[in-house]
Amino acid sequence: MRSDPVRFALVLGLCACGGAPAVEFDRAKPQDESTFGPLEVGADYASYRKVTDAPFRSLDHGNRFVDVYVNEVGATAYLGEADIPVGTVVVKSSWQNIDGQKSDIPGPIFVMEKRAKGYDPEHADWWYAIHWADPPPADAKKFGGPFYWRGKSPRVAYCWGCHDDYSRSLGGLVPSSVLPR
Repeated sequence: MRSDPVRFALVLGLCACGGAPAVEFDRAKPQDESTFGPLEVGADYASYRKVTDAPFRSLDHGNRFVDVYVNEVGATAYLGEADIPVGTVVVKSSWQNIDGQKSDIPGPIFVMEKRAKGYDPEHADWWYAIHWADPPPADAKKFGGPFYWRGKSPRVAYCWGCHDDYSRSLGGLVPSSVLPR
């Protein structure tokens, strides 16, 4: 690790408070898109337009309860019939399902971002991510600890498997506001 005092203080602070493992994360360096780090795209999702009235159970997102947020770039298109514009970010926050009920245990954060034409034509130019900073012990063991799978990492094939099968340039996304519950 570099002898950068700011980075050292940050890593020391994360270790002291029980946060994420001490992993050097430098935005200036290319990262393996399966390397754990802070959530980047969609990190400010709490400021986005919430497009669900209440959390709903999503079998495709690990049978968890989810809420959906869309940034202002794409919220109107997401809720309507227009094509989704480049720069749209869709985030699903999730909670663990315990006996068919939403728990207070947070699950992964699922993120989609519509990128410019040519980013990934096979997947309608959508960028996907799954971020889980603090999985419960059983899930941490299953997945190897906290994770941040994103971009073209083979780990986000989980996302492509469903999202590639839909229309409206939503990367397979059917607006949650129209899903039967």
